[in-house]
Amino acid sequence: MSDPLNKLAPLVSIVIPAYNSQLFIEQTVRSVQGQTLQEWECIIVDDGSTDGTLALIRELAEGDGRLRVVTQANAGPASARNHGLSLIDPRCEYIAFMDSDDIWLADALEVLKAEIEKYPDAAGAHGMGRCIDQTGAEYLDPAYAANGNGRFICEGFGREIVLAADMPTTFQSLWFSNPYPPGLILARRSVYEKTGTFDGSVCPMEDWDMVIRLSRHGGFRFIRKVLLSYRRHDNNLSGQSAAIHVRQIRGILHKTFFSAENNPAQRRIARQNWRASELLHLRQKARAGREHLGKGDFGGVLSALAGGCVHLCRYARGYPTLDRFEGFRKPFSSARESTPDPVVSHNAT
Repeated sequence: MSDPLNKLAPLVSIVIPAYNSQLFIEQTVRSVQGQTLQEWECIIVDDGSTDGTLALIRELAEGDGRLRVVTQANAGPASARNHGLSLIDPRCEYIAFMDSDDIWLADALEVLKAEIEKYPDAAGAHGMGRCIDQTGAEYLDPAYAANGNGRFICEGFGREIVLAADMPTTFQSLWFSNPYPPGLILARRSVYEKTGTFDGSVCPMEDWDMVIRLSRHGGFRFIRKVLLSYRRHDNNLSGQSAAIHVRQIRGILHKTFFSAENNPAQRRIARQNWRASELLHLRQKARAGREHLGKGDFGGVLSALAGGCVHLCRYARGYPTLDRFEGFRKPFSSARESTPDPVVSHNAT
């Protein structure tokens, strides 16, 4: 007997990429099924899993026609998201991407949809997340909490201006931080159609790249409410070095700065953001230098001074490049749209 909901046009299409997600994906899927907003479809893309993920999600999909399972050879989360995106019902109004280890609170979709409907010009809406561990126990991660609450822009002489709760998250503020994980965001299908697919060349930050690109078509309404449990565990805690993380951030900023998709106002904002952020870094280095001086740590003073000189050089140059110590080198023209998570804030770069 077919599920009658399967014949209805879904209000929301949800895509979940899954790779070796056997331990946690059932809780993720159950949180989708438990939403107070029930007019959805969910496409789970198995990205070549080698554990029991595929068998489990097929079992979960039995008896619920809103769940669809598709497979592909392992190609990474951007490819899996794009695969799912290509299969969504074209009648849906909104799209959400959910990671296979996170958990929505029961009213997440309903709250996000209601907020978007209040603002016809908004590209979408996003809420806040809380951290849970492998067992599902909640814990406080100060850096993650700060990123969720500390939306800001940077203007003038590198001064941070914190956005009020009723102000949207915009192209300007997304230069400095990213609402993550993807399950915090619900966006209009019409905006995704204008924006295109995820760019795998900026992995693992393709979600940040996507929300910046979406924001070119409108801001995101901010909801000061926890809507998702963000699971932190051994498989998703990055073991990469700080240098690699900085290089990934620089790739996003370089791509954003030189994107042909920027309109004149966005090009101006990108230039202002770059210089304001470098002045912010200069202020931070100056503060660090004073602290080292007060402790008699002259090596720390010299280090802060050297770092300040680097940021002054970048400010004078006026645009980001892909190299860490790049002087006044010109940007790579080939990277303007295809430059080959973490708290994404780059205040320390």
